[in-house]
Amino acid sequence: MQNILVRDVMQRKVKYVPLTASVKRAAEIMKKYNIGSVIVMGKNNRPAGIVTKTDIVFKYVAGKKRKLREVMSKKLITISPNKTIDEAAELMAKHHIEKLPVVERGKLVGIISASDILRVEPGYHTILKEELKMKGVPLLKEESAVGFCESCGNYSEDLREVNGMWLCEECR
Repeated sequence: MQNILVRDVMQRKVKYVPLTASVKRAAEIMKKYNIGSVIVMGKNNRPAGIVTKTDIVFKYVAGKKRKLREVMSKKLITISPNKTIDEAAELMAKHHIEKLPVVERGKLVGIISASDILRVEPGYHTILKEELKMKGVPLLKEESAVGFCESCGNYSEDLREVNGMWLCEECR
């Protein structure tokens, strides 16, 4: 694999909301820009968390959580823009996430997704799956698989076989 840096692949325009915003406001931004998550900014304009569509459905709509700080994922996994996309992909696989906020000196400078990596390294998902197998990371569940969708290339914990292809929920 080439040593492509995160800074060369990341999206620089990141959508975010302040910690004081409502869950509704976060959802409105996701809908307006057709994105699956927004970064939640805390004190001194530093990333404090991330809120995803899944967080909103399970914690806000179907749960009892009402404030953004209760709904967002607080354990924010970030990466430096000077790391390689290999390191970014390993972090995503290890933590079962699809996006990594890119932080430099405490400031949010971008975001990188599994799709961004696959755009520059289309065969990467096959290599990553083999590396995970060699490390003994289980990729299959009883009725579904964990891995990368064979249609869109996104990481999913709910792949299903459809007409011989493993597809995520959005592509089925």
